[in-house]
Amino acid sequence: MSERFHRVAGYPDEVDAAGALARLLDGLGFRFCWATEGLDETDYAFAPREDCNSLGWMVQHIWGLTNWVHRHAVGGQLSRPLSTLEQREHVLEMLWMLRNHFAALTRDDLLAIRVEGYPFWHMINGPIADALTHVGQIQYVRGLLGKKGPPANVFTCEPPSAPAESM
Repeated sequence: MSERFHRVAGYPDEVDAAGALARLLDGLGFRFCWATEGLDETDYAFAPREDCNSLGWMVQHIWGLTNWVHRHAVGGQLSRPLSTLEQREHVLEMLWMLRNHFAALTRDDLLAIRVEGYPFWHMINGPIADALTHVGQIQYVRGLLGKKGPPANVFTCEPPSAPAESM
């Protein structure tokens, strides 16, 4: 299991768009890590109602959103793992690659990124914001499942000090 995003330590070296984007991905990775921690394939099959998306669908969608950003920012289409557990790990790895990629870019590098004719800003208000929304949904739905997530501190990006009671 990946240890990516179990904790977010330190701060970007510069206060600039690349550092802010890297930190945004740190926050997404941290929240996704802890929202999905301890879930198994049976849990991922759970949906609150028949006409609602399952936890697994949400992870698969976040994989697709993350892959979309990777494809447009770094290049290349990645292969989707078959199991939801593998997709979870792959999302964490892709987010790690992306945060490091963006952190290394200059202002001019960022301005040169075009996404279907639009500037890189659309990655933020499109797939990254969408992924954050779905992470929140995962937290909520896992509560309905009776498996409240570990109490990680999303403000300081510190892992839980003790295991969650219902895990």
